[in-house]
Amino acid sequence: MTENKLQRDRIVKAVVDTLEPLNFVHTLWQGGAAAFNRVDQWSDIDFMVIADREFIPRVFETVETAIEKLAGFDLIFDVPQPTSHGFFQKFYRLKNTSPFLLIDFAVGELEKPDKFLEPEIHGNPIVHFDRKNIIASQPLDKEKFRKNMMLALERNKAKVDMFALFFDKEFNRGNYMDAFDFYYNFAIGSLLAVLRMKHSPYHYTFRSKYANYDLPPEVVKRLEELYFVKDPEDMKAKYGQIREWFQSVVRDLE
Repeated sequence: MTENKLQRDRIVKAVVDTLEPLNFVHTLWQGGAAAFNRVDQWSDIDFMVIADREFIPRVFETVETAIEKLAGFDLIFDVPQPTSHGFFQKFYRLKNTSPFLLIDFAVGELEKPDKFLEPEIHGNPIVHFDRKNIIASQPLDKEKFRKNMMLALERNKAKVDMFALFFDKEFNRGNYMDAFDFYYNFAIGSLLAVLRMKHSPYHYTFRSKYANYDLPPEVVKRLEELYFVKDPEDMKAKYGQIREWFQSVVRDLE
């Protein structure tokens, strides 16, 4: 057993032992790499908690006390509210451990409708306790999911039709940083969305996250070649390739 795994196991045990006795904490599970059975030496620890709303600050305080006793903190980042996902969330970097063993700790209230538990999207959670059978209570509505994905496809098509010339506008002006920003965030982002709809539909909103696992190797290789540009002319040529590839994938999806 590696030192990294020993440290990980100790951290997980400390968090479980601290939260399980608390009657206002209903569920604790691990997501992220653990839920996809992909934990390695670079994986952080993704804890997800469901608790009574009025006790959420106490959940954080209790866990912080336990981890401080176990290892101590080097840095804490409190994600500003409101978060996009609706959880309260903090990241913890620990002392005297691998810097990759960050703790990503998210707490949601019992009434929160979307708890990110659909296994098709979020993997199979590592459940430590679940007093209210919450883990099994959120199956994926596949019909609704597909409907939303097709709506997203139509929005992506319309967005590309409307704004594709913005790259050319900034490139022609010699504003290469603006053009690159559009290239990366708009063009590659739109391409990733439709590629995922084709090859890994449950992750069509994930952009590049998990792409190396979800997409065929030849698609990943081709994408990597588009991610890196050596100069403005190379970027312009690759922008044309992105647009052609986007249209080809859209035709496959229709």
